[in-house]
Amino acid sequence: MNKYANIDFEKCDPMACNGSQGICAAARSCAHKLLEQEEAKESPMLLSIKMCVGCGTCVPAFPLGAIEIKNG
Repeated sequence: MNKYANIDFEKCDPMACNGSQGICAAARSCAHKLLEQEEAKESPMLLSIKMCVGCGTCVPAFPLGAIEIKNG
């Protein structure tokens, strides 16, 4: 089983992460560049569950606890 980052979109709020800019801190923190925020103020997407190694660097960057590492 592979580990991967799972985003809870009900908890995700880029405006709460970065005030008026709405820049997602978790997307910026992903060492493998697999979390992508296409536009400011939008929730990030995980580009590939298969490529995500579940390292967890994105988890503490999300102040609202919207990301957790799952086993898939």
